[in-house]
Amino acid sequence: MNLLLVAYFYPPCRDTGAHRPAAMAKWLGRLGHHVTVLTTSAYGRLDTDDDEGVVRTNDLQRLRARLHGRDRVDALFDSDTYSGHPHFLSKVVVPEPLMVAWAPFAYRAALQLNARDRFDCVITSSPPESVHFVGRALRRRGVPWVADLRDGWTFEPIRPRFPTRLQRDYDERLERHWLGDADAVVAVSRPAADDLRERLGLDPALIPNGWDPDLSADAAATDAADRLLDPERTSLVYTGRFGSYGRDPAGLIEAMRTLATEHPDAAGRLELVIAGPLTEDEAALMGTDVSPARIVVAGTLDRADALALQRAADALLLLASSRRTQLLNFKIFEYLAAARPIVALAAGTEAGRIVAEAGGEAVPADDPPAIVEALLRLLAGDVPPPDPEARERYSYPTVAERMAAVAQGTTSRPL
Repeated sequence: MNLLLVAYFYPPCRDTGAHRPAAMAKWLGRLGHHVTVLTTSAYGRLDTDDDEGVVRTNDLQRLRARLHGRDRVDALFDSDTYSGHPHFLSKVVVPEPLMVAWAPFAYRAALQLNARDRFDCVITSSPPESVHFVGRALRRRGVPWVADLRDGWTFEPIRPRFPTRLQRDYDERLERHWLGDADAVVAVSRPAADDLRERLGLDPALIPNGWDPDLSADAAATDAADRLLDPERTSLVYTGRFGSYGRDPAGLIEAMRTLATEHPDAAGRLELVIAGPLTEDEAALMGTDVSPARIVVAGTLDRADALALQRAADALLLLASSRRTQLLNFKIFEYLAAARPIVALAAGTEAGRIVAEAGGEAVPADDPPAIVEALLRLLAGDVPPPDPEARERYSYPTVAERMAAVAQGTTSRPL
């Protein structure tokens, strides 16, 4: 097939939203399909763009960057801190600000690309939801369309709530009409797929994220572990940000304080290593005295160091609140690839389900006594590494095959 993949987040952007589109484009190509990627130029360009069929459009966010003396937008993980506060336009523009800043440029580029080289199918990957504006435009010109949702649209949204009922109603209408026009809809998590089925009457395919075997094979050892990990302690490592979307580490820190008080010998063998950006409140929380355990704030690491740290850890920490049942942190798939024991403070979420399925430990993120028990089991060596068969189910070669099957199915339907 000749495929167009439309995704706002794409390398060199380092945010987690770029991983699925990048891996999907690569592995769809390896399956023999011709893939053109349409994305923004806001994060800069790569020397391999032309060879890999990557087309980058203008983006008004670059104007914002220039006002700050830069030529590109910084990815979240390019800093050790982040605010967690949404842009004010996110409460004004429906469905989100990139509908104004980027979607018009992507729309025009998509039409031009399709006129030059007719596509068999277009795949749009959200968020941002404005990417589906491009898919719908091509669908109206006879190109089959797959809408790929990495997060729900109005179901447990990561976007801030619109202040007026008029905006909220319009957002819901866009979701219903745009996704209803797609030839196929793909959801990453079961709760999001169930919501689309029950609320909108759609029949979404469930295609989760995955881990990339290439990244695992290329993950060379670095000095990150030597710098950060104490060989005399059991290291529980968390990579990435906590964020404001149902990943609150307060329960974990309270559990570590309890562990220090009630089980000091066990606590003296534990270290929590955080490698990623923090808000001011999170940084203050990580300064809590949990001795004789210890907390190491490593700051933001480059990807090679983060992957090496995961592989050197004694165990890996996952965090997801049951307030967001669909939460399926991308890092879970990196963790599966690392083949280290996983402690998931994520019971009641899709992430927790997958960890439990793979043989890991899943407890609620807001239940400090349960977290204490999980930490004691970890320190006793009772949390095994993930089941190898479960790991393979979530590798990107398998995931891309499922996406290709969905895309192929749309090309055989009447337009």
